[in-house]
Amino acid sequence: MLNNYGEVLENASLLNYNSYGIETSCSFLVKPNSADNLKELLNYINVNNIKYYILGKGSNVILPDTHFNGIIISLELLDKVFINNEIVTAECGINLSAFIMECINNGLEGLEYLALIPGTLGGALYGNAGVKNHEIYDNLVSVEVIRDGKYLLLNKNDINVSYRYTSFKENNDILVRATFKLDKTNNIDVLKDRIKENRIKRLETQPLEYRNAGSVFRNPEGDAAGRLIESVGLKGYSVGDAEVSTKHANFIINKGNASSDDIKKLIKIIKEKVKEEYDIDLVLEQIIIEWD
Repeated sequence: MLNNYGEVLENASLLNYNSYGIETSCSFLVKPNSADNLKELLNYINVNNIKYYILGKGSNVILPDTHFNGIIISLELLDKVFINNEIVTAECGINLSAFIMECINNGLEGLEYLALIPGTLGGALYGNAGVKNHEIYDNLVSVEVIRDGKYLLLNKNDINVSYRYTSFKENNDILVRATFKLDKTNNIDVLKDRIKENRIKRLETQPLEYRNAGSVFRNPEGDAAGRLIESVGLKGYSVGDAEVSTKHANFIINKGNASSDDIKKLIKIIKEKVKEEYDIDLVLEQIIIEWD
């Protein structure tokens, strides 16, 4: 029955569906091959009261170590892009960097600052991904979601947005497509060179040679989480194979076989040390998932 909605894997490993590389598994991994099939799959799941979880690239999540007795839905096949002059609509399962490069190759700029952020377009919209003074919502026009089994179009003003937060974190909307208004450019090579330069800088300052899930904590106002963590002596501190990166203290890396518990214990230690030293409550940017 599940094959009606896309690709299906039984008793599937999720090792390559979370960027920390945590070894966990699920009863069924389903990859819908269209938005309509996704909607129909969700209706089937709801009618039959089946447990499910929607997973993008797993780039900002901490999965549990235990088996998920239900359906994990991967949106990786929902990756189509539609361009009409300066208006771009893309399915939310597309890799964010691939989407931005598609825009640049078609002579459109406005999102290039986000080109090296890992994960999917949907994940970036869910968490309001950004760098310095640029956020993905700057150029957004609208988002199409599935709500209560039906498509719903939300304009930008319908979505509550703040630093690394959106109202999608408070509801069960499933992001399907997003539309952006970008600017025409003749500087395609300049934009590509800028991205290459930023990639070199990231390699120098972030532990991209290890499996990680990006920045662990939000930066407190007027400060940097990495500076605070380093200043309390936790750079290089480890629990099992989970370690605070010696290259950038706001990254936790998997040195080999880190478990979910290793990572969560390390997060707890970091929060306690920074609270004790600075009376600052670091806010977790990553999402800890517990299978229900």
